[in-house]
Amino acid sequence: MSIPELKNIIKQKIDNADERVLRIIASVLEEYSREIVSYDAKNYPLDIEEYNYKVEEGFEDIKNNRLLSNAEMKLKIKQLKNR
Repeated sequence: MSIPELKNIIKQKIDNADERVLRIIASVLEEYSREIVSYDAKNYPLDIEEYNYKVEEGFEDIKNNRLLSNAEMKLKIKQLKNR
């Protein structure tokens, strides 16, 4: 089936869809259109809103002195490798 044919079939189904189906389609399209701007440390994709939240979290960590020096981080990595 070609893309134009598929689009036509989907348009016909949308024209006859009830509210429940339309909400599901809207939700799927909203999720699909979310632009990924970055990834977190666990490789989770972040949209702009989530990215900004993570940046603010980082600023709060700095403000509240929740930091590790390079030496502390190297030691922590070494300890994790030795497990």
